[in-house]
Amino acid sequence: MNILILDVYPKTTYRISKDQNGAYGTANNYGDGFVAQILKRIVKKSIDFPQLFVVQTCGELMNLGHEVDYSTELDLNKDYDLYILPSSIVCHETELEYIKLLKKNNKKIIVIGPFATSNFQPYLNAGAHVIKGEPEMFFHKFDKTVNDLNDLPAIIENFTIFPLDELNFPGWEVIFKKYTPQMKFIGRGAAITINSSRGCPYSCQYYCVYPLQQGRKLRLKSPERVVEEMIHFKKNLNVSNFLFRDPVFTLDKNHTEAICKEIIKSKYKFKICVEVHLKNIDENLAKIMKESGINLMYVGIESGDEEVRDDANRTSESNFNQVTKVKFLEKLGIRVKAMYILGLPKDTSRTFKQTVKYAKKIKSSYAQFSVFTPYPGTPIYNEYKDKINVKYFENFTQWELVFDHPNFKTREVTDLLNYAYKEYYLNPKWIIKFILDRIKDIYEGINNRLFRFSR
Repeated sequence: MNILILDVYPKTTYRISKDQNGAYGTANNYGDGFVAQILKRIVKKSIDFPQLFVVQTCGELMNLGHEVDYSTELDLNKDYDLYILPSSIVCHETELEYIKLLKKNNKKIIVIGPFATSNFQPYLNAGAHVIKGEPEMFFHKFDKTVNDLNDLPAIIENFTIFPLDELNFPGWEVIFKKYTPQMKFIGRGAAITINSSRGCPYSCQYYCVYPLQQGRKLRLKSPERVVEEMIHFKKNLNVSNFLFRDPVFTLDKNHTEAICKEIIKSKYKFKICVEVHLKNIDENLAKIMKESGINLMYVGIESGDEEVRDDANRTSESNFNQVTKVKFLEKLGIRVKAMYILGLPKDTSRTFKQTVKYAKKIKSSYAQFSVFTPYPGTPIYNEYKDKINVKYFENFTQWELVFDHPNFKTREVTDLLNYAYKEYYLNPKWIIKFILDRIKDIYEGINNRLFRFSR
């Protein structure tokens, strides 16, 4: 079959990522303050990649002999047998508009992804079929013809799970025909996403969307397969920068260490970003991770107030351990992006300002301040659905207050975000650290070039 992956987005001045936030997506509208506006522009120019399940679906379909294209725009002059549309919360209304347009032109549409899995009815109403579950598992054996499409049920219940090693390589070649994905915060050149595991058993599933499609059971890809995939894309697409999209890369420390050692053994030089939980990190593992090429870690701190974290069922290290571990990682040469949440259920202006003060104490290379959002499909949503005060799902950006909070008003949240980014990034201690880090980068870059030249 001739298939189009139609990945549509509303036009905005800030970056929209459908892949992050468990593939529900985020829209990096940090605020309207001076620093927030600068950060929006930097991030929009520096980070761009599609949902990993979309690229994996491309790989599965290509392996079965289907012709697959990818586009963020619809050209009705080109005809396809099947249109596959990735779902998200941050582009939801835009996606519905395109489905209705395709349906008006008698096109066959399948919607995929975790948001459609949990919130399928609007997509059905617009005229699409919906796959519930991991779409790449369904398309792994999609040996259908055009005639078979007429027999597809409206809801395709697909919870068959193949071992991760049995899946094909993601179809990044399809994406590269349209544009080059990037993540400039880990290095120049192309960057692609990869995973070594799926599923997350942590208690923060109370408000986190990752388990909605991947489940709570941890499933692992073998270290050999992970590195084989990295080498494949290095050789075929000249990719050296990789972002691991595991919910928590360090959930199984033995598995994490085995992957890092396999990378080291390969002799390939990669630059890698991972998301971790600080409770899984110790000095020995951190050194191995650094040697393997990991130079950026995302860590969720959420709040500097332990009572606020506990109330939200957040599994956390103590504040002392968080500060100690981040400082060790930064000294080791692994930059840390610490992520904080404004507006957790027990949060107040006072506790959030304490969190900003705490963030300045941690002094990670990067800090992200977002807004607590009760996502449809998560356990906490049932507690908040009657308090939702916005009309559109596209307002669920992760930087907008979408419900009636007892301690915050909408404008107050925006003002606090502006305050947080200004306080953090205009802090003289952070600025000095940033300049010294850049000088260190330049020095190491010169040394590496001289070393290669001398060989």
